[in-house]
Amino acid sequence: MKRIYFLVVLCCTLAATFCFQSCLEDDTYGGENLLFAVGTVRVMEGQDYYFELDEGSLLYPTDTTDIHDYQVVNDQRAFVYFTPLDEKLAGYEYNAKLEHIENILTKDIYRMPPDKADSIGHDHIDVDNIWLTDDHVNIVYKIHHSNNPEKLHMLNLVVNETDEPVMDGYLHLEFRHNAYDDAPVQAGTGIVSFKLDEVRDQLANAQGIRVHVATIYNGNQTFTINQTIH
Repeated sequence: MKRIYFLVVLCCTLAATFCFQSCLEDDTYGGENLLFAVGTVRVMEGQDYYFELDEGSLLYPTDTTDIHDYQVVNDQRAFVYFTPLDEKLAGYEYNAKLEHIENILTKDIYRMPPDKADSIGHDHIDVDNIWLTDDHVNIVYKIHHSNNPEKLHMLNLVVNETDEPVMDGYLHLEFRHNAYDDAPVQAGTGIVSFKLDEVRDQLANAQGIRVHVATIYNGNQTFTINQTIH
């Protein structure tokens, strides 16, 4: 079973700007057996749910004593802090006591008509990492902001309906940022996940996706992510 690394996460803006710090010995949410994972909430019946983790494991939250007022939403992406329990559950790699859940900004991919291009924004943004899961494209990004909680940024992953389709075997998307004139005082890092529902048909016959980004330091860049064949 893969070791899952633990991170401390601080939510800063509407765009879910997070500051990441490796912290294997932190006991903020539990003891020395505390683990951390990134995954997707899967709702079964009513409020019964489990997590599909990005590294392929399934986690069932047998003990949710320390989780209060968590709104369970199917397909919600989340950071999960948990302590493994000794008892094994059929069909799950982890039987767990949940210590904390931190939602990741989770949005739909937007089909952008020409008249919405300006409101979606053209502000620069960097991409530190990007990966595909079965139902989401996930982007770790960096922006500059003022750290003013009243200054909210907007992030979108869009199909630009103004452009002619590129016939290269990939689905082309644009990662767009609107800073709403926020002052670029300091750098912040965050993560956002976009549901693939809107482009599922197009993606079915594609090798993967190509994401176009107007970056802060390196001009216009294209990131290619190939689909994993199961």
